[in-house]
Amino acid sequence: MDPRNYVPFIERLVYNEKADSVANPEPILIDWIMKRLAQCNSKVRQALCIHLSKVLSTRMRAGHKITDKRGIQDAETSTPTDPFFTRNKLTHEDQQECYAIVSQLYPNQTISPASCQGYCSFTLFVGPSTVIQFRPSPYRLDPLITSLASSIHSTHVPQTSHRAVLRSSGLDVYTMSRIPGTSLRDSRSHSPVLARSPQFLENLCTSLAAFLAHSWHGPLPPTPLGTIGTSLYARLQLLATALPARFRPTARQLLDNIDSITALPWVLTHGDLVPGNIMLAPSGHLTGLVDWAEAEVLPFGLCLYGLEEILGEMTERGWEYHAAAEGLRALFWRELCTGIGEKERMSVEMARIAGILLWWGFSWDEGRIDRVVEEGRDGVEIARLDAFLGSFEEGDVRVFKL
Repeated sequence: MDPRNYVPFIERLVYNEKADSVANPEPILIDWIMKRLAQCNSKVRQALCIHLSKVLSTRMRAGHKITDKRGIQDAETSTPTDPFFTRNKLTHEDQQECYAIVSQLYPNQTISPASCQGYCSFTLFVGPSTVIQFRPSPYRLDPLITSLASSIHSTHVPQTSHRAVLRSSGLDVYTMSRIPGTSLRDSRSHSPVLARSPQFLENLCTSLAAFLAHSWHGPLPPTPLGTIGTSLYARLQLLATALPARFRPTARQLLDNIDSITALPWVLTHGDLVPGNIMLAPSGHLTGLVDWAEAEVLPFGLCLYGLEEILGEMTERGWEYHAAAEGLRALFWRELCTGIGEKERMSVEMARIAGILLWWGFSWDEGRIDRVVEEGRDGVEIARLDAFLGSFEEGDVRVFKL
């Protein structure tokens, strides 16, 4: 089908001249339309977005009202089943049940799916400030961890509570406060020039460093260790023997310095510090982190693998760092050391490298995270290891990229 044939459909979803309210159509455009345009090239998608923007602007200036009510109805009845439900062997009726219970809990509220859906959950926005998330039992949230994150970081993390378990699907239902802003992933997609501008990235680096440094101070209450915390040494041993040969010297050097890493403060560590979970103000300043499902208590610095996701991104040519990446890296470390001091910097650097190996050296495999990545099978992970660590031969003295 000619992609231009989607234009009337886009207009129909977001425009209803009989409506009596104005709502943000962005979630509809992103989630319900762009999925249908996945097969189109970027120029076509951009042209359609520009067309839609012009249509909306013209009609609003003419006094028409815009609503997402019709879009929500279409989402419940005709939108294809979200991949989350297919992955978890659930049905379209289970998806409809999710919409139905949210409508019952929040009558007369605007309901829209999050544009950035996680692998282990299905998320709906209710009005401007509430999030409802559905999770299967293997991926349910630990109330101790979510409560701890809120107590440490306050409004920078979602306030989370368990609401119900759906009878037919068994999905756990959670209510969360909505972190304001736009994710780094969506910022790059919707405002590519701004999201890659020097000032935007500088604000992001300094505010993220300050956020992470905050966890350095103050003892944690007694908290059971999680999957990574209880197997840190064993995982590094496995990586040192099973990774592609060029990465093994790095893992062995980390093993030689494991005492320096574990001597760092053990802090609540975000388990998935990627662009989709980093929420930002239009200026680039951090407004918070979402998706604390994989968080656990670990030595400070292990989550700094996420710094690389800020300094660069995967392109059609492979991983590419931004032109100002090294200056931004230095800025990040200056701000971080302002909060934690210079004394332990080398140990924190080693913890960062350990984090890169632990997060990208194991395949996700539906959450098992117990298989070391393999050449020819785990291309995304291998590409990141090559970019983040460099390639080293046996006997190299300088293993770490600091």
